[in-house]
Amino acid sequence: MPFMRDFLSRFRPAGAPGAGRAAVPADRRRERESELGPVLMLLDGPGAECSAIIAAAQREAGEIVRAGQAEADRIRSAARQRAADSVDEHVRAAVAAARSEAAAITAAGAAEAVAITQRAQRRLPSLAERAVALVRDLAEAGSPS
Repeated sequence: MPFMRDFLSRFRPAGAPGAGRAAVPADRRRERESELGPVLMLLDGPGAECSAIIAAAQREAGEIVRAGQAEADRIRSAARQRAADSVDEHVRAAVAAARSEAAAITAAGAAEAVAITQRAQRRLPSLAERAVALVRDLAEAGSPS
């Protein structure tokens, strides 16, 4: 470490132009290198360590991104499967409901057909008697007496 006197000598004028006393200008670059060189060399180790930490962090971030993408793909695949299963379940439910409704309509139609058949069987004798009576009336009306 330079002494304070050496540090202050940098600010001492080397001499005014045309002055009687001659002086050699100070080599400021060499002085800066001698002062700052050891300090900057101390930063080489932490700089390398910092670079290693940044590289490790970038690798870890890449791994985290890849793991996140894999998890997102897994979640997306599971969601698609659940959606397909849900669609299948709703289709089965709709088909079952349609079959149930069709069976109910068929049963109601069969019951109505039975009721119509029973009414027809109850009314058939009286209708047959009326038809016979109409035919007799027509036959009697058309024959000369």
